[in-house]
Amino acid sequence: MEFRQLEILASVADCGSLTAAAKRCNLSQPAISQQIQALEEEIGEPLLIRRARGVDLTAAGRTVLDYAGRLFAERDKLRDAFTDRRELRHGRVAFGIIPTIAPYLLPQWLGPFRERYPGISIAISESRTQELITLLVEGRIEFAILSDVPEHDRQKWSLKVKELFREPLLLAAPAKHPLALRKAPPTPADLNATELIHLKGGHCLSDRTLRLCKIREPDPGLQCDQLGTALSMVASGLGVTVVPKLATRNRAMDGIVLRPFSGKGMYRLIALMKRRDAKDTPAAAELLKQLSS
Repeated sequence: MEFRQLEILASVADCGSLTAAAKRCNLSQPAISQQIQALEEEIGEPLLIRRARGVDLTAAGRTVLDYAGRLFAERDKLRDAFTDRRELRHGRVAFGIIPTIAPYLLPQWLGPFRERYPGISIAISESRTQELITLLVEGRIEFAILSDVPEHDRQKWSLKVKELFREPLLLAAPAKHPLALRKAPPTPADLNATELIHLKGGHCLSDRTLRLCKIREPDPGLQCDQLGTALSMVASGLGVTVVPKLATRNRAMDGIVLRPFSGKGMYRLIALMKRRDAKDTPAAAELLKQLSS
C-alpha cells in the first residue's frame, strides 16, 4: 500500500469519476484504474461501485479513505515538523563541554543563540573528556567542546576533532609572591610541585599543566575540583596555579596577579569533537556556525 494509491483513491472519491481524477492526477484513465485495482487486491475487497455516470465508494472504500485522511494529516505534520527544524523554529541540540570552559564560554555563545532561536531546546552535558567521549559514541550528544583528545581514542572510536581556537594559559599568583613581583615573565620551569594548586586527575587542563611544567608528582594537598576554588586558594596565599585566559574574564581577582608565560606552548587547544559518521542537525549546524564566527 502506497501513499500515491491512497491519494488517487481520494481524488476519485472527490471527483466522482475516474476520468476527472485522471485529469487532476495528470495520469491516464487506465493508470488510475490500475492503481485502484492494485489497492483493491491488497485490501481484498472492492473499493468503488462503478456506475454509468461515475463511481461511488463502497463501505470498504469509505473505511480506507477514512484511514487515509488520518495518514495524510500525520504526513503533513511530519513534513511541517521537519520544515520547522530546517528553518530553526523548533528543534533540539544536545552537546557536551568540559567544566573548565563551560562557565566562561557558554554565556557569550549561547545567549545570542537563544535570543535568535527561542524554539530550539538545548541539553548540555558538562563532564570530563573521557565521559564526553562515551556520551558521543553512544549517540547521547551530537558534539563536544573539549581539549586534548587522546589520539588512541580518536582512532578507536572514529572521532573527528577540529581545532576551534588556542587559549593562552596564565600564571595566577598571590600579589606578594616572587613570581608576581619580578620583572621577568614566568616560565613553566618556575613552577614546582610544592606550591602548584591543580585540579584533580581526569581534568585535561591539569594533565596539560603538569606536562608543560614537567611535574610528575604534584602535592595532593593542593588539589581541588574547580578553577574557582583554585583561584580562591591562590588569593588565600596557599600557592600558585595555571588558569585559562577565559576563566579570568569578568571575575574579581583581588589579591591575585595574572601573568602570561614567556616562550611558546603555554596554551590549551579548544576543539570540537564529533563522530566521523555523524551529520549535524540543522540546529546544531547553526549553533556551531555561531561558535566559529
